[in-house]
Amino acid sequence: MFCCSKKKENKIYPLEDIFEPRSKSILKNNKKQKKKNKQKKTIKEKKDKIYENRKLIEENNRKKQEFTELFLSEIIECGACHDKVSLRSGRLKINCASCNKFLCCHIAGACIGPNCSAMVDGEKHSLKYCMSCVNPYLKINIMDNGQCLCKSCEKSSDIPNYYKEI
Repeated sequence: MFCCSKKKENKIYPLEDIFEPRSKSILKNNKKQKKKNKQKKTIKEKKDKIYENRKLIEENNRKKQEFTELFLSEIIECGACHDKVSLRSGRLKINCASCNKFLCCHIAGACIGPNCSAMVDGEKHSLKYCMSCVNPYLKINIMDNGQCLCKSCEKSSDIPNYYKEI
C-alpha cells in the first residue's frame, strides 16, 4: 500500500533552459503587446463595419425617399369630373371596384353585400363603388351614408329587402 501512494514526479524541463534564456519581463510585455494589437484590430474592424452599415442604410433611405417623391408627383385623372389630381394632394378617395377608375367625387360608398366584403386583421373591409356602377334607383345608393349595394350583390338573396327599396 505504501508503494501506491507515492507520487511520481514527471521530469519536464522548461523550454527556456533548452533554448536561449530570455528575461521574463520581455515575454510578458510581448504577450501584452500582441493582445493590445489584436484588440485594436478588432475594434477597428468593428468601427469599419458600423461605418459601412451606416452608409448602406443612408443610401437605402435616400433611394426610398426618391421613389416616394417620384410616386407622389404622379398625376391621375378623376374618373367622374376629369380633374387632374396629384397623389400628393390626397384628394383621390377611392378606386372603383367595377370600372377601376380613381375618384375624388361621385362616390357611392362601400358595398354592404356579402360578395364584396372580406375580413382583414379582424376588421371588415368592403369594396368601394362609384355612382355610375351601382343602381341609382335604390334608396341605399342615393343616401349619403357611405354605404351602397353593387349590381352583383343586388341580385343576391342574402340581402334584406329594405336595402332594395326604390
